[in-house]
Amino acid sequence: MPILFLAIFSTLATSISYKIIICEDHDVVVEGVKLMLIGQEQFTIFGHARSEHELLQLIHREHPDIVLLDLNLKKQDGFSILEKLRPQHPQLKVIIFTMYEEAYLIEKAKKLKANGYLLKNSANDELLEALHHVFVSDQFFLPSGLVKQKRENETYRDEFIEKMHLTVREVEIIKLVAEGKTAKEIADQLFLSLHTVDTHRRNILIKLKLKNIADLVRFAAKNYLI
Repeated sequence: MPILFLAIFSTLATSISYKIIICEDHDVVVEGVKLMLIGQEQFTIFGHARSEHELLQLIHREHPDIVLLDLNLKKQDGFSILEKLRPQHPQLKVIIFTMYEEAYLIEKAKKLKANGYLLKNSANDELLEALHHVFVSDQFFLPSGLVKQKRENETYRDEFIEKMHLTVREVEIIKLVAEGKTAKEIADQLFLSLHTVDTHRRNILIKLKLKNIADLVRFAAKNYLI
């Protein structure tokens, strides 16, 4: 299927060259991507940014088609950069490029309107498939290996929720707590009283046998609740 996909795209885009900027603070990763794209006339790397400031300067100067965005930059969070980019550059294709494969990070990337999610250890054909995909489909790109893993995680999560007797409301609150929302913010978002939210959070900790909110966030990530 991917081979057919790439062949169709190649036919459609033989005369088009897309400009790529990589936002990544490890030079060895950038050099690896450059090597993978040697001979690929449809894609050209026009810049390498190591920070949000450098990335915004490059975007303003080069007007790229694609940004490969790392999540874990020095002193910066790739998601916060994406959140700022989207309103200003709605047409820019952004592919999260990371070593992290946790399901909740993939969901957050989708929520923040990234166009795809790719692991840094991906093979050449997966990188090319991702780059091609974002121009011919509105669907979020996820490599087949991560799609399978995500389905398995979702099955495990559903079974775990049932096993722990968590309610839909409790799962909602766990997700919002994991996003860093305060009790007041959760109450406002779910149209609940602050007292009700505090009661839910207390009951969740008791039910899961956890001591505090930090334990809850770690536990939720480990068990694919977020």
